[in-house]
Order: sequence, then C-alpha cells, then structure tokens
Amino acid sequence: MTKKLIKEVALTLFAEKGYDGTALSEIAKAVGIKTPSLYAHFPSKEALFMEVYQDSIHTELSELSKVADEEALGGEEKLRTIFFVATDFSRSPDEKKFFQRAVFYPPKSLFEELKEETRTYEQLTNDILRKTLEPALPEDALTRWMHVFYALLDGLSVEHGIYDETEFELRRKSAWEVLASLLG
Repeated sequence: MTKKLIKEVALTLFAEKGYDGTALSEIAKAVGIKTPSLYAHFPSKEALFMEVYQDSIHTELSELSKVADEEALGGEEKLRTIFFVATDFSRSPDEKKFFQRAVFYPPKSLFEELKEETRTYEQLTNDILRKTLEPALPEDALTRWMHVFYALLDGLSVEHGIYDETEFELRRKSAWEVLASLLG
C-alpha cells in the first residue's frame, strides 16, 4: 500500500511542480513517512519518477487497447474513439499533466531514458492504431495518418491548457474531422 501511495502522491506533485520542483521530502511528508523510508521502496528520485512515468504509459495503453479490442465498433468509429480517449485531457488530469511535463520538459538527467520509454510507448500505440487502420489504408497512407494523429495529439495537449472547455471541444472535433478525412 505504501509504495502505491508514494507513487500516487509523487504523480500529483510531479504533475504540479515538475521533477526539479519536487523534493523527496515533500513526497514523504504528504505520504506520512520520513524521507529515508522512501528509499525502502525506490532507490532514487529518478527511479520513482521513471516508475510513475511507466505506470502512466501503461494506463494510457490499457485504455487505448480496450477501445481497439471493442468488437462492436467499426473501423472509423473505433479510430474516432481512440482519438477522443487519447485527447481527453480532463480524464485523469494529474496523469495527463505529468505525462506532458515528462515528454515536453523532461528532467535533463533522465532525458535519454524518457526518450526511449516514449519511443516504446509510441511504437505500442502505433501497433494499436495499425491493427485498426491496416485493413483500410496502404502502408504509406497509414504512416502519414499516424504522423498527423501525433501532431494533433501534441497540439491539442497544449490547447487544452489555453482554451475553455467549449472552445477546446470545438477544436478537438475539428481536429478529428481533418484526421478522419485522411481515411479516404
């Protein structure tokens, strides 16, 4: 239970303050333990951060996989649902904000490790998308579609922090319409 709680608290603090702005002592205090007790669960702040990041990736991939495996949805509807799940930044806001910070502003000491984890995440996401897209698109069009998917995902992650909910939803729907038009 303590390890899970440490990760939950760390997620919230890393999302709010970033890696450099979060001290292990803050995490320990919020959990209700002494700072040295953290080391019984994690050998370092870097290890804690990376485990929280990996958990975040696992959660996202699990949600996308559930949609991809939903047999009741047709191809385009499945892709639409995947897109809207991936761009639902109000769901699990701490997790989304943490992920954005880790990707857009990675700690220098973890840059290479995070880059590698992010590539793995993207490859696994590509596998999910490919499973749905392959019957409908040739390889070159499929690759372009996925490139646009990620560009829109990144852009919407920024816009979510700028616009109110109504404006953001209009932009999100417009982004999907453009992406759907690439399906032919």
